[in-house]
Amino acid sequence: MGETVDLPDRDMWESDEMQETLVDQAHRNKAIVTRLFEEVAYPPRPDIDVLDEIIAPDYIQHNPFAAQGLEGVKRFFEWLTPLPEWLNAGGRLSVNMIAEGDFVVRQEIRTHGMLIDIFRVRDGLCREHWDAYRPNPGTPRLPGF
Repeated sequence: MGETVDLPDRDMWESDEMQETLVDQAHRNKAIVTRLFEEVAYPPRPDIDVLDEIIAPDYIQHNPFAAQGLEGVKRFFEWLTPLPEWLNAGGRLSVNMIAEGDFVVRQEIRTHGMLIDIFRVRDGLCREHWDAYRPNPGTPRLPGF
């Protein structure tokens, strides 16, 4: 059977202090995901070392073209970056992020399609990731996207 979890007192859960804590956690989690894109994925000279600060050693990756764990993420970004010109940050039209609990959903609308990434973030580290890319008709698709 599953492990037993002690739930917080309902009054505490609904308190202003708890709501502020949840909002702060959401902002911190979104900032971690933002670092992944702004410091690793999109710069012309990606800082692969940032991954040591934001990716858990036992990271779970649901993209079949990227290996598991921190080392797998590093290898994936070493292969992927710098991005080809048609896929670089210049093609971004808008980025939307939603965070709740341990999850951050990032939607990126691009000139050639839409990218969705979902991250599970806990204790300041990305621990799990799912992604999907929907290209506009006629747009090339990279493996794994």
